[in-house]
Amino acid sequence: MKRYIGVGAGAAIVFALSLSGTQALAAGDTTYGRLEGAVEISPGLGATLASYGARPTFELRGRYLSMAGAFLTYEEGFAKTLDPRRVVATGVELRPLFFARWLRGQEIGQATLDLFIDSFSLELGAFFAEPSGQRFGARMGLQAGVGLELPLLGRAEGLFLTAHGGGRFSDQWASSEPAPSAIERAAFVTFGLAWHELIEVGLTP
Repeated sequence: MKRYIGVGAGAAIVFALSLSGTQALAAGDTTYGRLEGAVEISPGLGATLASYGARPTFELRGRYLSMAGAFLTYEEGFAKTLDPRRVVATGVELRPLFFARWLRGQEIGQATLDLFIDSFSLELGAFFAEPSGQRFGARMGLQAGVGLELPLLGRAEGLFLTAHGGGRFSDQWASSEPAPSAIERAAFVTFGLAWHELIEVGLTP
């Protein structure tokens, strides 16, 4: 039963997008190609600057209709003296502006600016860290943040400049005897480049 409810909800969203998209075609495609595929895959490379240091980062994000999805990031510290050595984070992201602005016809009409505004995301998930001299996952906790992405080609597919930032709070942060690792409470920001690829899965008009 839950499966059929989920399919019905997805179909309702697509139907609403289709109706609004038909009205928008007269003035041009204000989705800038975002409905050409229901699923968006976005691998990226960058660097994370955190209160515990800087390190290269790989990320992979997947979204449905450019509105909601999941992310996975991996930070690698190549120097043995770095603490933590590596960090993996995963969670969900929500982009609330695209659907609301597009249905109400509130686009500015400039592709780069509209896509940049609509890229604003709220992120919530968990991280798993490897403190110096300990096993991977010895520290874990909550991660919350926001993100923005700037399209370099003026359309939904292609190369984007990315920025994601927030805070991390480990499971030991509020304990009476916290460990000395810098990951207990950390602010971070990740800058990078990501490629957006749209995949047609039969759910879009």
